[in-house]
Amino acid sequence: MEKKEAEIQSRLRKGDREALQWVYTEYKEAFFAYLMNRIEAKEELEDLYQDSVVALFQNFTLKQLNLDTSNIKTYLFAIGKNKAAARFRGPRMVVQDDIFLKETVYQVEENELSEEQNALRKAFKLLGESCRELLKMHYYRGLTDKEVQEMTDYKDINTIKSSRSRCLKKLKNLINV
Repeated sequence: MEKKEAEIQSRLRKGDREALQWVYTEYKEAFFAYLMNRIEAKEELEDLYQDSVVALFQNFTLKQLNLDTSNIKTYLFAIGKNKAAARFRGPRMVVQDDIFLKETVYQVEENELSEEQNALRKAFKLLGESCRELLKMHYYRGLTDKEVQEMTDYKDINTIKSSRSRCLKKLKNLINV
């Protein structure tokens, strides 16, 4: 572990507010860049960052956390990612503008698509609803298998992988028909 990292961790365990301020300013910009694609609203991202820093500080002071195999930045980002995922899992008040921003799909004229793209589009419409949703979650929204599991009724990650594989195979067969 790097000397500065060890020193900051030690200071955090002692409840040093200056060390906390250093962490807050040091990683803020990178944290925002890391989670910008998951949370569009800057105010919500700011709240998430503050909540994550507070959780980090509490873990150091109350639990006397010692990161041997990781570092503060990685730990902070993991807290933020988990908190972001939790916000989307639980009940949440949604503003109409949020729905518009997240659900806006840019329509492309059919004549602008290549022959392969048109074939894919038509075949995708022929897939069952569950296959379409699973493929959208993974390829369009970029969700991990763990995130898909948390949002759906799939019992484990292996089921998700095999289902996605079957869906892709169906899609390929529909394209080649």
